[in-house]
Amino acid sequence: LRSIPRPTSIILPFLVLSLISSGLLYHAIYELQLRVESSLSREAPVHFVQSVQQSVKTAPIDRKRVAWIGGHGKNIETTYMKHIFEAFRNFGYEIVTGCDRVPERWDVIWLHEYALSKNSGGCHYEAVQNANWPQAVNHIPGSGYYSSKVHLATANLSAGVPLAFRLPAQAEEFKKHAADHPNLLWVQKDNAHRNIRIKDVDSIDVGKTNSFVQKFVDNPLLIDNRKFDIGIYTVVTSLNPLRVYVYDDVLIRFCPKDYHPFDVEDVDKYVVGDDYTPIWEIPSLMKLYNEGRYSMRETMTAHLRREGKDANKIWKQLNDIISEVFQSQQAKMASSRPWKETDPKFFELSRFDFVVDDELNVFLMEANMSPNLSSGHFKPNQLIYEQVLMSILSLVGLANPLTEAAVEEFGSRSRSEFPPVADRDLALAFPYCDSGCEDCSAEERCALCGPCLAADTQLSDALSELLREQHERRKMRRLKMEWNEKRKPYFRLDRLQSLWIEAKCEWDPAWC
Repeated sequence: LRSIPRPTSIILPFLVLSLISSGLLYHAIYELQLRVESSLSREAPVHFVQSVQQSVKTAPIDRKRVAWIGGHGKNIETTYMKHIFEAFRNFGYEIVTGCDRVPERWDVIWLHEYALSKNSGGCHYEAVQNANWPQAVNHIPGSGYYSSKVHLATANLSAGVPLAFRLPAQAEEFKKHAADHPNLLWVQKDNAHRNIRIKDVDSIDVGKTNSFVQKFVDNPLLIDNRKFDIGIYTVVTSLNPLRVYVYDDVLIRFCPKDYHPFDVEDVDKYVVGDDYTPIWEIPSLMKLYNEGRYSMRETMTAHLRREGKDANKIWKQLNDIISEVFQSQQAKMASSRPWKETDPKFFELSRFDFVVDDELNVFLMEANMSPNLSSGHFKPNQLIYEQVLMSILSLVGLANPLTEAAVEEFGSRSRSEFPPVADRDLALAFPYCDSGCEDCSAEERCALCGPCLAADTQLSDALSELLREQHERRKMRRLKMEWNEKRKPYFRLDRLQSLWIEAKCEWDPAWC
């Protein structure tokens, strides 16, 4: 028993060691805390520190995002807007419709009608006027300048629009031109774009307001003796700076009747209507589309290649014409309403419809706001409509996979600590930034240099959105804006964005 030490002789050394260890540990923790606080105060703003402290106390509870959808008529959820409802549900949105239950908080308004007018916006108009970023609205100010058939046909584009005269203002010019060119055929159109028919010059109502008369393309490219049009789904995401995207497939629709023998009285021979013939029923294209599993665009490319024609000539013209349309109307669109820094995220989906002549020249017929996305008439079109919607929602940031807690936490950080797009992602090593741009105002391009860019919130916000769109565009492709002496960049941000994209293009072809 004497050989067994007393308990106090064992416990006492352990107590001493424990106290010493605790003191060292406390001191280490204290030193670490000082270093962290010093680092935070030196490298991040106060609101970032507060967000970190708050996130320790409690995490935000996620809520369902809300899509407020509106259209005309009954049963829109199961008819012409069915795929729109499905797209939002697939991304986890709660859907509110109509005006009976106005949501206290919403993330996106998607209306079939124009939302920025008191007459057509209805109960949504006030909500749009009071909306703030990042709330989104599927219409953009001034879109009537390109979706209006009259404005579009008389926009004086360099190419791609058949000769047109605005009525009644250019009635005399039209009469003279028609008299000098008696072999030309003419169609009269208005913004409704209904009842299109070739008319004799004498039967055209030159006094009709908000209408125009346009030269008929009388040598269309035919496939199996059928005339067709090509629809391009287009999304404009920003006016300042200008950014426009196109979906990388097309919608091809054929007239229901053979073109020859031609008969001006039979509009089904030369006008693509609601009861058009789909691509999968055209004999020369059936095998390519149905068995080859090509998209509509690739089906057309393969067919024309067999005919000894280069479809790339068509695709390039389509993109060039759409780009010029937006360049020509940008100033009018941007000045169509007073802008504020807290404006919501405006975007607009349209479908540009073209015809092609037998020399592969492309002509723009119209731009449809809120184009048809219903597969009720042609079930196989469901896939393209669903992919268009998925791509659009992703492009404009409405398919964000992050939780709301993450979005709020990231949003409270400084740009240098923002994971989706940090300031280091925007700063490019331009040679002129090494010397000559110590003063950010020395040259306009100096704004793209790191320190200057960090201080320019408007520019850094614009480039951040551009970079996010590039990452999340899915099947959308950004159009390259060819600025020249005739079409000069309208805004400062257009010029700087163009320089930035050119630099990105040098090392990554995806930006070209």
